[in-house]
Amino acid sequence: MARPADTGTERYSMAELMAVEMSRNLAADDGTLGGVGGGATIPMAAVRLATLTVAPNLWWFCGGSAAINPVFSELPLTAHDPRAFVGAEARVPMQRTVDMGMRGTLWGWGFNGGMQMDKFGNCNMIGIGPYERLKVRGPGTVGTLWTASMTKYYLYFWHHNPRVFVDKVDFISSPGFLQGGDSRWKSCRPGSLGPALVYTPMCVMDFEEGSHRLRLRSVNPGYDAADVVAATGCELVVPVQPARTASPSEAELQLLFTQVDRNRVLKHYRLTAG
Repeated sequence: MARPADTGTERYSMAELMAVEMSRNLAADDGTLGGVGGGATIPMAAVRLATLTVAPNLWWFCGGSAAINPVFSELPLTAHDPRAFVGAEARVPMQRTVDMGMRGTLWGWGFNGGMQMDKFGNCNMIGIGPYERLKVRGPGTVGTLWTASMTKYYLYFWHHNPRVFVDKVDFISSPGFLQGGDSRWKSCRPGSLGPALVYTPMCVMDFEEGSHRLRLRSVNPGYDAADVVAATGCELVVPVQPARTASPSEAELQLLFTQVDRNRVLKHYRLTAG
């Protein structure tokens, strides 16, 4: 049975750790435009924190609120929360957003999730089981098809267990590296690089060069590589000495608690592992 994810300290929760780690890696995207989806509360916190730290010139679209560059200090519960529009510089109509997503050329990055993900980063938001007799029905492709066209994107999951990370997804709503190797670029926009990083309550993963197989990048506090392997239902490339995900600094936590998530939404997020 899945257990609540635990960092091993009361200083920060696992959701807060994930938001901080996501924000650090957005430094590479400074000066570009990206966005988050409707339920992307952790990525929303990460992007807002990145604009205060490593990526001051980041441009971002906040999901259903249609807000461009909001500056909330109380973290919205979803991107549809009215607080997601606080201090925004502009608002983009949904029709324009869909056009931007399908073309992909304007999106430098984005955040995505899924009900399942396989060893090549393909994600499923359609459902679990045969389509005629789905055990669980998901919300559908929503904006996940845009991953075939946007320059790069990040994947994130609230739960890490063998039911989420599978050898082969039941359906593909978000194409990763498809069958591995160069198969992605036979179907997706050539300039679209595919998933860059995968964030979970247990670790950060990326993809091996060439084969594009899922690879362990760093292990979060509270876990080790063996824990990650045991909770992953697909083959995982594991380095001889996996790195540790760095704990948040006092400066990062101070900004997170006072200028991004003053209402401490992330402290009470229930993420699970195993």
